[in-house]
Amino acid sequence: MTKIAPVSFVRAHLPEMVASLGKNKRDRVVITKNGAPSAVLVSPEELETLEILADKRLMLSLLKAEEDERANRLVEHEGIFK
Repeated sequence: MTKIAPVSFVRAHLPEMVASLGKNKRDRVVITKNGAPSAVLVSPEELETLEILADKRLMLSLLKAEEDERANRLVEHEGIFK
């Protein structure tokens, strides 16, 4: 769930806001300054997910791996190190 909070509120309640992100990994806090979005507070897990999704080469590699699995083009790890 995305929450919106002014920077003054975030400054005063940062420990509680960080703790709430730890409980629900998908939560985000949009921090506003003078009523306009200025920053976003996310959990480390959410940041990692966003970084993976932004990496085009990695996403293509994951899609190819899924395709190989569906097509049964897999090799057991013992077969690679012979």
